[in-house]
Amino acid sequence: MTILDLLTLLSYIALNVDILFQIKRIYETKSSRDLSIVGMSIRYAAILIILIKFMRISDVPLIIGQGLIVLTFTTYLVLALYYRHARARG
Repeated sequence: MTILDLLTLLSYIALNVDILFQIKRIYETKSSRDLSIVGMSIRYAAILIILIKFMRISDVPLIIGQGLIVLTFTTYLVLALYYRHARARG
């Protein structure tokens, strides 16, 4: 494992931890009012495109890291949408 591989791994860990903190905040406050669903959707599309690119170049460490980002961000987006709709229903 090179230094760059290690830094890449640490970067993916940091990104996932950040998303987990956001998930925790939404769950605890039961609100996603201050989040931009459009912005989150754009980020989600970008994350998926990057995953497809990594799959195309067959870079396993990047595929794994990006796959984890897809999983945590999917949870984040679904939770945000759930609480947005729950608030709208009253």
